[in-house]
Amino acid sequence: MSDPFKELAQKYVETKISTPGLKVVTLAQWALESNFGKSALATDHKNFGGLKFRARINENHPYATPVDYEAHDGLDTYCAFASLQDFILGYWEFINNGGIYSGWEDFADDPSGYIAHLHGNGYAGDPKYVSKVMKLVPTINAMLEDLGATDTLADSTPMPRSLFKLAILIGHNKKAQGAFSQPMQISEWKFNQRIFKKIDQLSPQYEIEPRQFFREPSSGYSKEIADAYAKIDAWGPTAILELHFNSATGNPSGTEMLYWPGSAKGKLLADKVREAMLDTLKLPDRGSKARGTGNGSTSLQASQFPTILTEPFFGNTQHDCDRVMTVGDEAIARAYLIGARDAMEDF
Repeated sequence: MSDPFKELAQKYVETKISTPGLKVVTLAQWALESNFGKSALATDHKNFGGLKFRARINENHPYATPVDYEAHDGLDTYCAFASLQDFILGYWEFINNGGIYSGWEDFADDPSGYIAHLHGNGYAGDPKYVSKVMKLVPTINAMLEDLGATDTLADSTPMPRSLFKLAILIGHNKKAQGAFSQPMQISEWKFNQRIFKKIDQLSPQYEIEPRQFFREPSSGYSKEIADAYAKIDAWGPTAILELHFNSATGNPSGTEMLYWPGSAKGKLLADKVREAMLDTLKLPDRGSKARGTGNGSTSLQASQFPTILTEPFFGNTQHDCDRVMTVGDEAIARAYLIGARDAMEDF
C-alpha cells in the first residue's frame, strides 16, 4: 500500500463531511480505482477516484483542473488536483452537483447501497464493481487501525450485512424445455437461463449470492425434482426461485407466483417477487397462489427452504411478450432480485 494512499486516509479522517458513515466505503472505492494510490492518475494528479473532468466539480470552488490522461478505456479528460484535500472535497462536489447521482443521500447509512447507487448511475461499468469495493472494506479497516484512526471512525465503519443465498432452479430440462413462446421464439428453459445471466451480473448490488441449478434428464419427473432439490438443499440457500413462464389456451395475461400451502415464508417470497414483477411488467395481477396439488406442487414441497414457482407472464400471449421484450432481460432480473431481497430481509 502506497504512502500517498495512507496520507489520503489520514487526511480523510481529519476532514469533516456530511455523511461520515460513508468514509470507509469511499476509501475502499478510491483504493479500487487507484490500486491503493499506485495508478499514474493518483501519483501524478492526486486523482484517486478515477474522476473525469466535469465543470460541475468547480461549481462552488476551483478544486480541479482538466488533464488529458490515457486510461484503460482510452484517452479522456480527467481531473487533476493540487492537494489531497482538494481531491476529497472535489470528489463530494462531483457527487453532489449536476443531478446525475441524485438521491445518493438516501444511502448515508448504507455503504453498499451507496456504491450500488453510483454504479447504477454510470460511475463504473464493471458489473462486479459493488462487490469489488465491498471486499476491500476489511483491508481499509485494518489500515485505519494501523493509523490509529479506528476511534475517530467508530461510527463510520460499515457493519457487515448478511449475504443472502438465492438458489435459482431453471424450470424443465434440456430435453423437455417447457412451453415455447411463439412471439419470442424461445422456450422457458432457454429464456430463464438468459435471465439468470442478468441476475448473476446484478446480484452484488442487492447483497445476494445467486447460484443456478438444473433438472437433469433421468428416468422420471419425480426423480429429477428430488435430485435437483437435494443439490439445492446441500448448498443451503436462504430461498429458492424455480423460474418458468406461463402458457394456456386463448390469450390470458398476467403475473402470478406459486407457493406451498401453509408456508408463511413461501407466501411472503411469492408476494414480494410478484409485487416487484408487477411494478416492472405492469401486467394484470393474478395473485400469489397456494399450490398443494397438480403442476408444480412436487417442486414446492421438495425443499426445506422457502420455494416459489414464478410465472411472470404468458409466453403464448402477444401482449405479455411485447411487455417482456420492451422492458428487457435486465429489468426482469432486477425484479426477481428486488422481490427476493425484500422477502429475505423479512424472513
